Amino acid sequence: MVLDALVEFFGASQLFDLCLTANSAEDFMEQWGDQRIDLLLSDIGLPGKSGIETAWFVKRKSASTQVVMYTVFDDKDAIFQALCAGASGYLLKNTPLPKIEEQLLEVLNGGSVMSPHVARMVIRHFNPFLDRAHTPADAELLTPREIEIVSMLQNGDSYKQVAEGFHISVDTVKFHIRNIYSKLHINSRAELMNRYKRPK
Repeated sequence: MVLDALVEFFGASQLFDLCLTANSAEDFMEQWGDQRIDLLLSDIGLPGKSGIETAWFVKRKSASTQVVMYTVFDDKDAIFQALCAGASGYLLKNTPLPKIEEQLLEVLNGGSVMSPHVARMVIRHFNPFLDRAHTPADAELLTPREIEIVSMLQNGDSYKQVAEGFHISVDTVKFHIRNIYSKLHINSRAELMNRYKRPK
């Protein structure tokens, strides 16, 4: 039912060309071939290979293809696995179709998107103090891509590894880092790691 609704909506969209649909990762991989795909909207809970495995496959075959997860799962593990696999967005299935269209266009224009509930969960993962009464407002200014970069730095990755992970230049990573430091009013990686300690 969900796939049928998506096919009907995007098949009639003036902004997208629907290239192919599939009921499983295996079906998608078989159909894809050498066809150019700018964006893939994928469920996580697929039969056979998961949507996260599909994202890994897609990003390694075609780094320019943007992958957005579309799922009922809003647990932290699934979110971070999807981001680590190279997903540019994570939308929940209760997102209205017109809003999905709007957010997918944002991804094609170089952005990253998350449902508000998911974005809040990701930020809370890095800063467990967000639930307290006096929440530092600057912590919520980070974009989804900046949050992903913080996550990789927190794992001990170098700027070069971050650049390779997102298929961007080291200079672009440094640009993002400068923005993060500016938003959080900090000056070093040590301060960043101290600000976003993983909850135990």
